[in-house]
Amino acid sequence: MADTYKNHAPSCRQEMASKSADDTKTTSKLLGLKQDDYEVLVMAASAIGLSILYNLLQESMFTSDAKKYTGMITMMTSLVYAVLAFFEFKHELVSHAKTKAAHGGDEGTTVKTGVLENMKGTAFDYARLGTLTAAGMYFTNWSLQYLNYTLRVLFKASKILPTVLIAVMFYKKKFSVAEYVNILVLVASIVLFSYGDAVGKGKTDNASFDIFGIALITVGVIADALTSNFEGEHLFKTRKASHSEVMMAASLFGSLYMLVLMFMTGKAMDSYQYLIENPDLAVKVVVSCSAGYFSITFILKIIQRVGAVTAEIVKSVRRVVSIVLSFIIYSKPFLSWHLIGSLFFVLFIYNTFQAKVAKQKAKDAAKAAKQIQEAVDLEVFGNGNKKNGGGH
Repeated sequence: MADTYKNHAPSCRQEMASKSADDTKTTSKLLGLKQDDYEVLVMAASAIGLSILYNLLQESMFTSDAKKYTGMITMMTSLVYAVLAFFEFKHELVSHAKTKAAHGGDEGTTVKTGVLENMKGTAFDYARLGTLTAAGMYFTNWSLQYLNYTLRVLFKASKILPTVLIAVMFYKKKFSVAEYVNILVLVASIVLFSYGDAVGKGKTDNASFDIFGIALITVGVIADALTSNFEGEHLFKTRKASHSEVMMAASLFGSLYMLVLMFMTGKAMDSYQYLIENPDLAVKVVVSCSAGYFSITFILKIIQRVGAVTAEIVKSVRRVVSIVLSFIIYSKPFLSWHLIGSLFFVLFIYNTFQAKVAKQKAKDAAKAAKQIQEAVDLEVFGNGNKKNGGGH
């Protein structure tokens, strides 16, 4: 062992010196943060800022006459997502091809960068998924004719409830008691907020509540939960499809479904006429959807860079800030029921964060234990091999 250490000591010292030099280069004098830390902070700030822009523009649309044209807004939203995801998917394919070429890929073979030939999911997969994504978006948007936008933010967070139920019933997954309790905390938050909206209905122009809206958004949330489970279990795990591919294909099918629905309900021409008279609606849809799309992209980048815990903090901050700004900008009544519901929502966020931290610690501990075991095995079996070799 001593000889082994002596042989490797110079290279180890060189590696440590190189790493120290790299740390010195990438560490800023300001706050003592490394370059990677600044990059994560920029991504987090971008994700929060873009999410706030998305929510404010969405609320401005659904507090105007545009909310009557749910089908058109849903179709345009899906179309924007499809276009953005197409460019992201294409970029991923080209980047992968360049990387493979730079590392000397298989001789005589050309890496294909066509979109259709690189898709992992089938047309039938995305036809089904498009139905779910379009339904989730359509019913959620429709509910905003009867509910406050703030309640929409809370209900979208409650997607975890049907998601868990579907995962347990159809995919036989198991969850802890703490996770079930945390779901009940979120449900309590939504109930309290809903009651606050019901009590405050009519007190200002922006205060609205109707039980029919609750029914609509419940359908939307269930569709979103089915979407999440289908994506996760079938497309991501089984098909190994990328996020951009799934978003592109599902959104394209969703926009086609909405176009067909508009013609079937006889609202296509009215919607077109409204859009011609109010071109700013198209601008709001494009800008808000682009902001929402890139906000999600930054969240995914944060998960890749530093893990799910930091990403969960960012998502929590953007939800809270969006709710606060909604009440301030649109002058909605904030009653004691809203306050209690907000406290329950903060408790839900805190519990979710703690659960993420616990899972990350368990994952790190398992990884460390595996590394230690591998080192022990290498020491035991490595020395055994040396002895055997020496005997011959």
